[in-house]
Amino acid sequence: MDSCGDGSNKLTLEDVSELITEDEPDVEISSLDEEPGSGRGDNYTSMLYRVRAKGRKLLKNQEWINYECAIIYKILPECKKHREAFKSELLFRNEVVFYKHVWPVLNRLQLNGRKVFNGVPKIYAARADLIAMEDLRVRGFKMADRRKGLEVENVKNVLKALAGFHALSITLRESRPEEFAKLMNPEHDQGIQETLFRPDNEDWYRQYYRVAANNAIKMVSEAFPSHMDHKREEIMAKLQAFLHEDVFFRTMSELVSAQGPLSVFCHGDCWTNNILFQDKPNSDAEAVYLVDFQLTRVGSLALDLANLLYCCTSGVVRQPYMTQLLQHYHSHLMSSLHVLNSEQPPRNPSVMWELLNEEMRRCGRFGLGLALDILPISTCASHEAPNLYETSSAETSEDKHSTAGAPPPGGAECARLMTDLVLELIENEAL
Repeated sequence: MDSCGDGSNKLTLEDVSELITEDEPDVEISSLDEEPGSGRGDNYTSMLYRVRAKGRKLLKNQEWINYECAIIYKILPECKKHREAFKSELLFRNEVVFYKHVWPVLNRLQLNGRKVFNGVPKIYAARADLIAMEDLRVRGFKMADRRKGLEVENVKNVLKALAGFHALSITLRESRPEEFAKLMNPEHDQGIQETLFRPDNEDWYRQYYRVAANNAIKMVSEAFPSHMDHKREEIMAKLQAFLHEDVFFRTMSELVSAQGPLSVFCHGDCWTNNILFQDKPNSDAEAVYLVDFQLTRVGSLALDLANLLYCCTSGVVRQPYMTQLLQHYHSHLMSSLHVLNSEQPPRNPSVMWELLNEEMRRCGRFGLGLALDILPISTCASHEAPNLYETSSAETSEDKHSTAGAPPPGGAECARLMTDLVLELIENEAL
């Protein structure tokens, strides 16, 4: 029998003290306050805790002053069953590699005043069993309400941040191709890897996506607008063909693995709960921080855009603003590439615009594939979401052969969002 732990892998005062003093040797920590770092439905693959460390700091004039530091840290779920259900170990390793190897290389491209993206929190530790970083809540950053979706202004801020982030990858790939190749090589200990849509996961997720696909088909069928009844059969057939269990996972795996001129290090999980916005926007500060790089992958930058635009906004936002939002991203991508490569001749913006639109058409279906579980999760009430903080000693050896569970069934709001998305993708010839 494999019972769940008792929280003994949480950080002690000594652990936190060590993390802080490595960065700031003149600090002494004397006390810690701790609380869970996220609510139910906010985080699925690991457990988050917030700590506020208090103590004192020695100044250069040998005077002590009060000191406080807020850290948020992430550990694997204590339950083996939870770890297996969410493939947590593989995801955790991927995020450690991103913070420890990929981000430092990308960030070095911004030296000498070439800043284009600053939206990764300060990292105190990234190792096999622990990721610890600055708690941005103290600086007034917080998640948007996952159940409301993002407004146009917020989406623009995220697109600007993604443009800078993606520009770093394009610059690395073109200026130091060997380094880019090493960091994208899953066989290399410094390389990231696809954690979700990979052929060896197909059987594991079969039941999960069977439930998610059936839920989506039922929702779209029931919420189908009556004025489009003449197209119902054709549209439902296209949706069912994409979601067919012998096709769906393979298609998603092909979309993430395809490499081309717009291949970058993608955030990989660009939905509302992994984006932090400043409560009271301040022009001096970064407008947006991205967190949770567990699903980071190397693939088309359109994978991140499809995730953000199709899973975090409603048709009401996309219908009038989609072209404008893509132009906003495109113009920031071009200006970021220019800042990073100012000695190179400027690129042709219309070539990049064509490429971007082509990729958005190709990867549109990917946004729908992600929406199968992001929309039910983002629209469900917190009490309907799985709770990783629960411990149970009732795990039996049979659980070793379990597969991923099932997403929550979507309600009326989820059905509306899903139906709008399907109709939009068919109209854009992306499905």
